[in-house]
Amino acid sequence: MKTKIIKVIALALLVIIAVPSCSKYEEGPKFSLLSKKARLAGEWKIENVSTNGTDQTADVKALVGDSYVLTLTKDEKYKVSGNFTDEGTYKWGEDKDDIYLTSNTAGSKEVAYRILRLKSKELWLRTTAANGDKTITKYKQ
Repeated sequence: MKTKIIKVIALALLVIIAVPSCSKYEEGPKFSLLSKKARLAGEWKIENVSTNGTDQTADVKALVGDSYVLTLTKDEKYKVSGNFTDEGTYKWGEDKDDIYLTSNTAGSKEVAYRILRLKSKELWLRTTAANGDKTITKYKQ
């Protein structure tokens, strides 16, 4: 009887500790067996783009081209293909809810993205322009 009570208490404590830490990103997922690095790595294609809630998908896809792909690697490098190519590195924010991309192009500045959703086949990033405009780009693998 005593062993059963100890097991129940231990399980309850584990759930209490684990559940709050599972909800990292605003749009989920609540829980994943894959690491953040493993989920972020891959070839990402644009599914949807909106600025301040207004759909910009057609305009952005026309600008970047049908062959646009954002490739992120586990060793914190990125590559962009399409009408505008680019390569560089990225780093995680302190709490791994942001990523910062820095192009290899001379004079480039770091660009910050807030991760809203990070699943194995889904990535939502938000960037905020200097004028306060918020753009959300939804990617699929």
